[in-house]
Amino acid sequence: MALVKGKAQQTSAKQGESEGADVFLRALRDGSMVLADWKQAAVMGGFGFMTHTGAFSTGVAGGGSAAVIDADRPNFTLSIPDGISVVPLRIGVHVITGAPADANELEILIAVDVNQAMATAGTATADTIYNMNTLASRASTCIARDTYSATLGADPSLELELARKVLIYDLVSTGTIGVIMDLVYEPQNPPIINGPAALYVHFGGAAASTGYVDATWLEFTESTFSV
Repeated sequence: MALVKGKAQQTSAKQGESEGADVFLRALRDGSMVLADWKQAAVMGGFGFMTHTGAFSTGVAGGGSAAVIDADRPNFTLSIPDGISVVPLRIGVHVITGAPADANELEILIAVDVNQAMATAGTATADTIYNMNTLASRASTCIARDTYSATLGADPSLELELARKVLIYDLVSTGTIGVIMDLVYEPQNPPIINGPAALYVHFGGAAASTGYVDATWLEFTESTFSV
């Protein structure tokens, strides 16, 4: 009968080995095998990052030059530089509108330009990116921005649409109540977005809106996923 042994260790810093290296299996002191979800293991290792738009109860303005969504006026961007791979874990978009009219539309779109990072043109608010392991010193190499008050200069090519939600109001009376719409993109099998690339979030509609975006992702060097 084969005997399989693991390294008995209940507490230790996360260890990482070179590609192809032999590693010890890990077990608790009673022999129970320790298995971690690969996403959680990456967060433990300092490869998880997060950011958000809006503060407390103050959201950011929705829509582009008008209230409706506009390709070159995104409400949130995550720019991914060359040589970096991003695995999106969760993108939550929460939109609140004023009182709409009948047949008005509200839309949320999460999409990716897979060929180029975010354009440097445009006026926007810089968002702070935090490591999901608050003890980790690794910093993100991505750039996050929100609420563009000037255009990017050119429409990004949104080749990869990750999620979309559309609501058309059908009201008995108009101008009576606002609307709340949420879209949470939390893929079971997330895509791997290799830089240079950019992730864009748009939200807005005929009625003026404000909203919040919270995003979490894993970030690796591109060689991690070379095929």
